[in-house]
Amino acid sequence: MTISSSSTASFAGRSLLVENFKLSARAPSQTESETLVRRVDTTSDRINSLVAGISEKLLGAARQGASFEQFQGSIDTALSEISDLIGQSLTLGGSSNAVIRGLDEGQIQNLEILSLPPNASARFSGELSQEASKASVLINDAARLQSGGALDLKVGESDRRIQFQPGRSIVGMAQQINSKNYGVAAREVNGKLQLTSRGGGALEATVRPIRTGRSYGENQLVGVNASQIDSVDISRLPEGISETFEGRVDTSASVARLTYRGTTGGFVTGSASFDLTGELGSNSVEVTRGESILSFAEKINNVSAFTGVIAEVHGNELRLESQQRGEDAQLRLSNVVRQFRPTVEGVNAGQIPRFDLQSIADGAEVQLSGSVTTASDTAKLQYTGNAGTVADTAVFTLTGDLGSEQFAIAQGEALSSVRDRINAETASTGVTATLDGNTLQFSGQEVGSSESIQVQLDDITQYTSVDGANASQVSNFNVVSSEPRSTNTINGTVDQAATQAELVYEGFLNAAPASGTFDLTGELGTARFSVSTFQSLTSIRDDINSRTGDTGVVASVSNGDLTLRSDGYGSDAIVEIDVVSGSFDTNGGDGNGNAAGTDAQLTLNGTSVTADGNEVAYADALGSYTFELQPGFAGTLDPITVTTSDGSFDLSGGDETGTAYGVDAEATINGQALIADGNEFDLTIESAEFSFDVTSGFQGALDTITLSSIEDEFAVSGGDEDGYAYGQAGQATINGQLHTSNDDTFEVSVGEQSIDVAFTNGYVGAFDTFDVDSLSTPHRRTGTPTTYRANASEERLQINGKDVSRVDGRYEFEQDGVRLAFDLANNFRGSFDNFTISANGSAEASYESNRYAALTGTTLEATKVVLNDLFQLASGGDFDSQNVHALDAYGVAKESLSKLQSLFGASPARGRSLSGLLLDQIV
Repeated sequence: MTISSSSTASFAGRSLLVENFKLSARAPSQTESETLVRRVDTTSDRINSLVAGISEKLLGAARQGASFEQFQGSIDTALSEISDLIGQSLTLGGSSNAVIRGLDEGQIQNLEILSLPPNASARFSGELSQEASKASVLINDAARLQSGGALDLKVGESDRRIQFQPGRSIVGMAQQINSKNYGVAAREVNGKLQLTSRGGGALEATVRPIRTGRSYGENQLVGVNASQIDSVDISRLPEGISETFEGRVDTSASVARLTYRGTTGGFVTGSASFDLTGELGSNSVEVTRGESILSFAEKINNVSAFTGVIAEVHGNELRLESQQRGEDAQLRLSNVVRQFRPTVEGVNAGQIPRFDLQSIADGAEVQLSGSVTTASDTAKLQYTGNAGTVADTAVFTLTGDLGSEQFAIAQGEALSSVRDRINAETASTGVTATLDGNTLQFSGQEVGSSESIQVQLDDITQYTSVDGANASQVSNFNVVSSEPRSTNTINGTVDQAATQAELVYEGFLNAAPASGTFDLTGELGTARFSVSTFQSLTSIRDDINSRTGDTGVVASVSNGDLTLRSDGYGSDAIVEIDVVSGSFDTNGGDGNGNAAGTDAQLTLNGTSVTADGNEVAYADALGSYTFELQPGFAGTLDPITVTTSDGSFDLSGGDETGTAYGVDAEATINGQALIADGNEFDLTIESAEFSFDVTSGFQGALDTITLSSIEDEFAVSGGDEDGYAYGQAGQATINGQLHTSNDDTFEVSVGEQSIDVAFTNGYVGAFDTFDVDSLSTPHRRTGTPTTYRANASEERLQINGKDVSRVDGRYEFEQDGVRLAFDLANNFRGSFDNFTISANGSAEASYESNRYAALTGTTLEATKVVLNDLFQLASGGDFDSQNVHALDAYGVAKESLSKLQSLFGASPARGRSLSGLLLDQIV
């Protein structure tokens, strides 16, 4: 079957992407077309679909602008699923997904994570190897300036000249320097002038004294070449002398010199200590393998005032030179003690993330082998609920290594809700919670037996039951309070039943014998009644009962008498008659028309109790209760049992206090049985003392580790077998005579006197002739200058064996793609504690990758290669939404999609729009 298409000039020689078409074919024997549809639900199709989806999102974002931050979450989810499909794991990076462990803010402050790639993890250890110091020089010949002269200062990039008048003392010179802002502080020290820079950088001071000599007039000194001869002192020239001088400088006076050669990069090759001796004395010096040659030079120059030796750096060479020149100049490097350098080889970072060799005997070698027999673990406690919910309402305090928090849980609350609330306080407690079915597990964050967590039950629902209450004896039994987890049995008797108040009015033939008006008072109040002579008792009864709600008194007629009885029982129940007029005489009570009931008297568990009428309130050490006696009951009460029990709080994994402890790792190393402090082993084997951490949860055989001690290299050249180096005197032939000098100033005889010829520093060769005569006058001229130099030392920090530089005032460092910036804490010195930074992010949305069969063989390996750059789109990657324009990210996705389609022979699920094609071209 052939497919043909026309083309235009604008597309000549270019391939067109043909997508999204259905291919129909008719077989010769068929009567209808048969549509061929290819659809196979495979892992490769799923990966292709996910990559195409990422590409489409980035394409849409590129059309709208630069950012694709709103799509970062869905891109992370898609990449996480792709990672699972090819048998890898993806942990999202970026500063928001960082986990920092072991950082001591008393050492490192203001830590900012500048870059954290996906799946990245880095460990940092180091020290402040050098503190900052200022440059300082001690000018030994400052007294030369007391006759007048100048001091040239170079502080950093600033040059100054300070003029001193004749007669000024060294103290006065210091005061003059300090009165101006020259960038140095000056003071007199034992007749010498000490200068210290106020800031960092280099310090150079040149002494230029004025000497009094004899000045010459016109034609008295002729032909001196200033590039060859610095000065000619003719102050001692006899009168009447004229002479011509010619000759050459054969050798210049030299200093004593030793040379140390470092590595190509300018670093010290080995650690050593030695004694350095010069014209001023001796001093001990130590150098460390890996420190810079510049640092080595600073150490030499810091003790120059004690040795007279100065150091200069030339490339990767350090030259030690005496300050003196000539045959009297000498220096010596002796008593060299080379350090032995400990080395560790064979550490498997997957088993042992940290290995610290503290010491090993010089020249020794120790091999370590063994296994971790018990893996470390965190402290764990388990709470068992009811069908995924809280069994009973309770309050408990959860304590971890960071602190304690109290939590209240309610019966029927989902255990997942409790888990989330606990994890929201992990920063306060150091405890995390996980849920597995009906079990909520509490776990500490650190491993080891010194780590613990505790769940202390503060309160829980109490269930109370009452048994044995006989309804014919008592009613309304109520438990007011009860001690938790208690059983209380109440035994007793009703010794006296409660009674009602009662007065009796005697009638005459069932009628009132006389008329009268009276006030009737009961426990509820008072009402007034009037009776007439021969009014029937039933009529009076009815009148009184109609007001019972006002008085609390009930009337009844029996056997020709009217009985007035309180409705209630007890001492509060009263019946009182107060006759207003006429008569209404009653019997009972106190005989004066006043009656009161009595309270029931009981004995309960041996205690006498007086009721409020029939209302009984009873309390003992186990609880308090109320109940009501049945009216008129007296005698022995049936026993009543009150039982109080806790609700369910099923906690396991800890001791009787609800405390669980972590597990220390255990190992056997070279036959020794060891128990770690958490993951950290600290031990000595043979001559080696060391410590190491094992990976949390690791158990099994350890790779063999070799510990050794190797003597460092340290050697200098230029001296004899005893470490001595000597200077040489300069030689010059002047007017046929050989002269020697230790400072390149030669004394040449002229008649009975002499002149001094001072050659420029280092000049060797023939000099131009010059003439002198004796016609001279006194004059003052500049004497031979001397120069002093010193460098300030900067604060030097090393992390993971590398020097760390400052950027914008703070330190920046990168390890394994993890880049961070930080400040050192105030007054921090020495080594800081190891700490780690790891990516720990995960995609928010869920997905199912178990529906697809795993890729295998070359298909899997090829797919990993094709998608390698794609994972840089994940949070923390080089092409995530925080680092690049959407168009750049789209280019990465598009390239991966193209390679993927070439690999699988697939087409995207959707076609390219014109704008999409144009964006493809731009990318």
